[in-house]
Amino acid sequence: MRSLLLLLLALLGLYWYAERYGLAVGYPPFLPVFYWKYTGEVQYPIRVHGLYNVLKVQVSGRLDQGRLQVALLKDGRPVGERTFAGAFQEVVRFPVGEGGYVLRLRLENAKGQVRYDWVATKFAP
Repeated sequence: MRSLLLLLLALLGLYWYAERYGLAVGYPPFLPVFYWKYTGEVQYPIRVHGLYNVLKVQVSGRLDQGRLQVALLKDGRPVGERTFAGAFQEVVRFPVGEGGYVLRLRLENAKGQVRYDWVATKFAP
């Protein structure tokens, strides 16, 4: 009984924290990320070598509220940008050349689940 009470207390504390400050649980690109009223930004540096001319970002998930913004930056300037809300499953292609880029994922008051994956590849139009 005491263990059940401690578990209930821990869950209530987690719920209170998520409602007040937001919560993100997961590890992209390997696992989906679950968000609860989360606002934040994460940046992934990407180095492109050789013949690659497209960075493909696969984004799938469902946000019950809030929105997700996926942007590719080179030297601080956006190369491309997409915004998602609701249910989505899409492969976004950004044109790239050789050099360093930053993949930026920005969430605003997101509540739901999202899965990300990205790869630089040669793409035949």
